[in-house]
Amino acid sequence: MEYPRGPAFRRGTVIGRARGPLERPGAGPGPVVLTYAPMGAGLEVSESYCRAALPRVSRTFALNIRLLRGALGEAVRAGYLLCRLADTLEDDWPEARTSVEARFDLFRRALGGEAAAAVALAESVTGPLPAPSAELDLVRHAPLVFARHAALHPGARAVVGGAVRQLAAGMEGFARRAASRAGRAYLETAAELRAYCYAVAGCVGEMLTRLYLLSAPREQARLDGRLLELAPRFGEGLQLTNILLDLPADLRRGRCYLPQAWLEDEGLTPPGLRDPDRGVEVGRVLARVESLALQGLDAACRYTLLLPRRHWRYRLFCAWPLLWAAASLDLARRAPRFPFTDLRPRLPRARLRGLA
Repeated sequence: MEYPRGPAFRRGTVIGRARGPLERPGAGPGPVVLTYAPMGAGLEVSESYCRAALPRVSRTFALNIRLLRGALGEAVRAGYLLCRLADTLEDDWPEARTSVEARFDLFRRALGGEAAAAVALAESVTGPLPAPSAELDLVRHAPLVFARHAALHPGARAVVGGAVRQLAAGMEGFARRAASRAGRAYLETAAELRAYCYAVAGCVGEMLTRLYLLSAPREQARLDGRLLELAPRFGEGLQLTNILLDLPADLRRGRCYLPQAWLEDEGLTPPGLRDPDRGVEVGRVLARVESLALQGLDAACRYTLLLPRRHWRYRLFCAWPLLWAAASLDLARRAPRFPFTDLRPRLPRARLRGLA
């Protein structure tokens, strides 16, 4: 639906150009079929699994991760899959099987190197997997992901481990809080929305920044403070974009990540966000989400432009999600039935490649 537009972030700046065609997502090794794997799995096995798994759990990250090479790419891939594991424990689990506290306890212990915990986490996914099952299949192969993390260079391993622990703690805390707010939005205020975005995405922006600076030690003194200041806002912009785009699916599952205070300002409840007769009020709420998202994307643009052109791979790695998010917000605003149908506004793959 058309709703009042938030402030646009800066456009028109050349950030960089890709050298060569984009590789097809999912190219490379086929699925690694295992029930579970020991923490001591060989590096080649764990790396092959991680490369094969990533396109199955991410439509867009599988595109821009291919820009990164060597140790930086390996660390980012392992970190991303660990984050997706944590997200699955909170968001995509068949509800009746195990408690969120038990799942995250196994996750933390496995991240600390406890092989039995990694195997127990993998074996907790039993029976046929519901569709879509890519995320739960990732949990079944969790020991391979933990093994890949354990094999990282010590500096990168510490950066990834610290960020993922922080993310997991935040996700667990918000999951427990959500369980006590039946019938209400999970978050009360805009400040809580931003705290949630930091817990699940802003800390990931800091992780990626620290991994980049490890790979570019000459840039640390010049860029460390400025990049780390902008990194959480970068993650916030992307997370808010996902919150807006995922609104129909979340509401269908009884979830709402928009602030309760914003809904009450318009006399709405979470189910009322699906009511076309309240389109004007819903549009004003969506405009507030978009405005906050665009502020984050403006910070993302400033972050990206700080990166030296000679590091064009990491520069484009950052630029592509920024451009995709801005285009997705525009697509959602122009979708005549959003968010009143179950369809998620989704950029066609040709558009993703064209923006890249």
